[in-house]
Formats: sequence, C-alpha cells, structure tokens
Amino acid sequence: AGINLEETFKIVKKFNKTEYPRPIILMGYWNLILQYNENKFINMCKKSGVSGLIIVDLPHPENRAFAKKCKKNGIIFVQLLSPTTSLQRMKQIIIDSHDMIYYISQSNTTGGKLKVTRKNILKNYNKIKKLAKGKNCVIGFGITDKNISRFRSTDGIVVGSLNSKIITNSLKKKHNPVIKLDTMTRKLKNKIT
Repeated sequence: AGINLEETFKIVKKFNKTEYPRPIILMGYWNLILQYNENKFINMCKKSGVSGLIIVDLPHPENRAFAKKCKKNGIIFVQLLSPTTSLQRMKQIIIDSHDMIYYISQSNTTGGKLKVTRKNILKNYNKIKKLAKGKNCVIGFGITDKNISRFRSTDGIVVGSLNSKIITNSLKKKHNPVIKLDTMTRKLKNKIT
C-alpha cells in the first residue's frame, strides 16, 4: 500500500482549492521522477499547484538541467547544503539556487537526535544567509518539539520526521492523524511565535 504520484497531484490540487491554501513543497527521490517521466512530472506539478521540489538524491551540479526546467515552469527547486559542504561548493550552489535553500543541520539520518550544538547550527546558518542574501534558508534534521524554539530566528524549520511519527502512531492506535497533526502543528507554532 501507499500513495502514487497521481494521487499526490490530486491531493495538492484539492488543497490548493481550499479557503487557506499554502505553498506545497514535495520531497522525494529522482528515480520516481525518471520513472514517471521528467517533463510529465514537471507539467503535473505546475497543473496541480506544487510550489517547490526537494529531490534528496539529485545533488548539485547534476541537478542543474532539472532545476532550470523547474524554474522555467515556476517551480522552486530547493538546493541542499550541509555542514560538510565546502565554502567554494556552497557559493556555487547558492548562485544556482532559486528562492529557497534547505540547510541539513547535521550529518545524520532523518529523525535522528540533534548531535550538533544550536550555536554551531546557527553559525553555519548565518554563514549561508550572508552568502545567500535575499534567499530563504530553512533548517532541517534533528528539529523536534523540544528544541524548535531555539531556531525561531531562521527563515523556516523542517520537522518532517516528527510529523511522520505522529501519522504512524495515530494510524497504529486508530486515531485520526489529521487531528493529531493539527494539535502538534499548533504546539510547534506556539513555540516559535
């Protein structure tokens, strides 16, 4: 079981017709796009109202051609930076980036505990912001309901693994995941506002 791209595009399109639509960034893997057909995928993103894409296994500079296609179609291709990205490489990625950059705060698997100090994460974040004037930079990896308030000064915070855990636990307990996600989202929002 699971969800396919056609269903995903239908959900995005339906969401964009709601009273309070928000930008939607899809995150996924390059192979799925290749199997679907790259041009068809971009066209469906545009038709359904996808705002941006994070393709975790399509690094810079290999992503340049696809990122250009996205930009031509009004879709933000979000470039990834990490603590191990060299300054020279970082500068080139920032030059090629669209309106948003995703800073992976630590070299770890998604959902792992934060192993880097807040001070070091913000130091690297501020270095990126200096180089990427006028571009949004979001931080992800290791962000939880317990430490999110420490990053309120950033352009954005990604808490994907926490949301996945909430959905999984809700379904196991036969609870409505939408209600649980709504509750957690409000709790997180209160911690950063």
